[in-house]
Amino acid sequence: MTLKREISEALNALNQRDFSVFVGLFDADAALDMPDGMRVIGLESLRDTLAAYLPRHDARFVNSVVMVDEGGLRGAVDGTMDIAAGEAASLPCVMVFEKEGERFSRLSLYLSSAP
Repeated sequence: MTLKREISEALNALNQRDFSVFVGLFDADAALDMPDGMRVIGLESLRDTLAAYLPRHDARFVNSVVMVDEGGLRGAVDGTMDIAAGEAASLPCVMVFEKEGERFSRLSLYLSSAP
């Protein structure tokens, strides 16, 4: 599977709240960097953090453009995070996926402002 396809699969899993499929794309000691500067490490922490964050804001990733490097180790998503909870908003976002082997080793989520 291409890196572009893996990233698209990860976004799809997040939007469908299928966290078991999502974490299946990551190494056991993967890191997640959140917009507030918090970093979590490990599949359980990654899953639990996103499983709390996304539903709390009723957030979905939309209007995504996936870009990958020539080496197939890094990819970025430029898109929008739509938030339906509370006051609805659409925030520009960037997600950076990094690989060191077969699975992702790091995900960094950047938002224009915190929800």
